[in-house]
Formats: sequence, structure tokens, C-alpha cells
Amino acid sequence: EIGNPPKMISRNKLKTMPFLFFNRCATKLSPFSASRMHTRLLSASSSSIINNRLFPEEINIIYDSKCNVCKMEINFLSKRDATKINIGSPKLKMTDIEADNYNPLDPENGGITYEKGMAAIHAITADGRVIKGVPVFALAYDQVKLGWLFKVTTWPIAKPVVEFLYNIFAKFRTNLTRGASIDVLVKEYEAKKVLQRKIDDSNCDVCDK
Repeated sequence: EIGNPPKMISRNKLKTMPFLFFNRCATKLSPFSASRMHTRLLSASSSSIINNRLFPEEINIIYDSKCNVCKMEINFLSKRDATKINIGSPKLKMTDIEADNYNPLDPENGGITYEKGMAAIHAITADGRVIKGVPVFALAYDQVKLGWLFKVTTWPIAKPVVEFLYNIFAKFRTNLTRGASIDVLVKEYEAKKVLQRKIDDSNCDVCDK
């Protein structure tokens, strides 16, 4: 004897079954368990955001410490940031391109080579964006509550004029502040690096012996 054929389950019911199962499980969670789950989700999300940052500060400014004008401005910003505005949690990170351990390949330095860094000021944001020229000053001053000083640089009429003037200054900055052109300084820098590598290799050979 042939029994009754099994009942067919419609596609719509199949689709809703997982959701019904999830909802039933969810209703069994106590308010305390649900709260803990929500807290864990928020904590995981916050950790992911923090881990994706290149550094704790908001921007990393690549500057030339041998330029007196540049150093004076960096000192002003750094002091205001750390001791007046963002005490205990500074927003500005300063990296000296003239430091012996400066590495353009470090993600925090955004691939800014010595030549690029000397030709114009650069900054890297915590999420890895590279900024160049006048916008660096605007962003830096904004972090220390002085952004209004650079509002004019965003006006459609003033912006191209300000950028034009800055580009002229950047081109001859080292002539005025360091007594040598960018090309000369770059050649000296590269020669120094070559010499340093030879010294390091020589020291390694002595150590191997």
C-alpha cells in the first residue's frame, strides 16, 4: 500500500526557516547576555578601527629640521598641541626627514623620499592619505584650534594665488634657509647614504671575521 506522499515545503518557507531559527535562539538570550554580545561587537569594531591606524596621532608631518623657519613653526605647533590643546593625547606627529633613521618605506612616512620632502612639505594622515603643500598647514593648524588662520586658503579666488606663492617659496626655500639648492642637498644626501652603506658593509665584514 502506498502511503501519503510527503508534503512539499515551499521555497518561501525554506528561505524563512533560518531566520525563524535565529529569532528563536535570540529570544532565549537574557537581557544581560544580549548586552554582553552588543558590547563585544562594539569592542571588536573599535579594535578594528584602531588597528587600521598607522599611528595614534591624526597626522604625521614630514619636516626639514635644518631649516630654521620650518623648525620654528614645527616647534610652535608641537608645543601648542602637547601642552595647551591636546594634553595627553597629541594630534600631531612630527618626523624629521634629516634624521639618520628616516625611512621613506615606512608606511607612517607615506613613501615620501628625501627629494620629495625637500621640494614641498608633506603630511600623512592616520589612515594613510598623503597631503602636500598648503593643505598640510591648514590641517595642522586645525588640529590645534587655529584652523581659522588658513580658511582663506580654501576660498576659490584665494586658493590658486596662495598655492602659486607657496610653490615659489618651496622652490627656493633651501636657498634662503640653508644656503643651497634642493638639487645640491639631494646629491649630498645621496652621497652620505652611499658612504654610510659602505661603512656598514665594512663593519659587517669585520664582524664576520
